[in-house]
Amino acid sequence: MANAVSSLGYVRIGMQDPQAWASVGEDVLGFAANRHEDGSVHLRMDAAPFRFVIEQAPADGFICAGWECSVAAFSGLREKFDANDIAFQTGSADEAARREVAAYLCGEDPSGNVFELYHGRTRVDSEFNAKIEDVSFIAGELGMGHVVLPATEFSETSSFYQALLGFGMSDELKLPPPAEGMPEMAVHFLHAQSPRHHSLGLFNGPAPSGVVHVMVELASLDAVGTCLDRVNAAGLPITATLGRHANDGMVSFYFLAPGGIPVEVGYDGLQFDWDDFVPTRSTVGDLWGHAYSFPEATT
Repeated sequence: MANAVSSLGYVRIGMQDPQAWASVGEDVLGFAANRHEDGSVHLRMDAAPFRFVIEQAPADGFICAGWECSVAAFSGLREKFDANDIAFQTGSADEAARREVAAYLCGEDPSGNVFELYHGRTRVDSEFNAKIEDVSFIAGELGMGHVVLPATEFSETSSFYQALLGFGMSDELKLPPPAEGMPEMAVHFLHAQSPRHHSLGLFNGPAPSGVVHVMVELASLDAVGTCLDRVNAAGLPITATLGRHANDGMVSFYFLAPGGIPVEVGYDGLQFDWDDFVPTRSTVGDLWGHAYSFPEATT
């Protein structure tokens, strides 16, 4: 997997009121918040300086995913972009410093999703301590979790991430049409170099907020259950009840965070050695649970 992405490093979310999202990050999920003079809030969940950055923006929504690379992979990916006439912009030194990385570039995939690639992430010396007692996250070298993006140009977008960014196929999921006259639903689950079953999912349809969901993984089933209690106590909409996915084994639930950003909170996701792996094809998404409900986005 030369010249491949290592893991999902961070996500950027735009909010008219960044504190609304930051409060959920701190009081419901257990992140540690660092507030900046520009109005943004950086949310930390491990040794990385942040995994979520909530930015002041004129409209609420997902901005982009930031993908971590080695120095060699970063250089190789730039060369592949040049060779294939893929448009990208190199971030300035000041912009890199704000992301606490050595260097980064940004571009768009064929479905219009903005991505950032970076290397040289700063590591924080102090130990991460969640605001909520007994909360810890499965992150570190595995990355912050995964993200599922809308991909209206489905085949082209999947090929882009595999052929150019070095992702590998983990599972191809196809589900029946949700209603008569609608197309079947499909998701490509793609893995980075990280052992996570997938760091990226691509869904063959739109997403109002710009993201289908973002997943964070907790270190125990009890932590997932108590997080579910906090979500209910906060009055946040549940978009999928507790259940276990068929392809990665994750036990999780989903809720709607401010700005209409769906968040999956999980535990027990499978990890793999990609040198000894055969991609799968699935026709069911869940072994049990995950009754889905999608209320309108609220802030």
